[in-house]
Amino acid sequence: MLRMVLMRARCRRSARVLQSYLDDELDAPTAARVAEHLEECRRCGLEASAYTAIKTVLAAGDGGSATPLDPRAVARLHEFARSLTGPEGPTATA
Repeated sequence: MLRMVLMRARCRRSARVLQSYLDDELDAPTAARVAEHLEECRRCGLEASAYTAIKTVLAAGDGGSATPLDPRAVARLHEFARSLTGPEGPTATA
């Protein structure tokens, strides 16, 4: 029970700084704690992978790919990205 409570607390702390971690904006000790948690926690690791994939798509635009991206899907991803950095998005530090 205690282990589960501690893991949830680590999940919350990591979630608050995940975007900063993925943008390589954290100090080394905090980044190391987040990286360790992402390795241990499947759910948080999958969340980080999803954010990384979204960031890659947004950065690439259509990227000259053979399969054009659906502009509506790209617009939804942009809106989602804006929501992550908006007033309700993660702002606290671990």
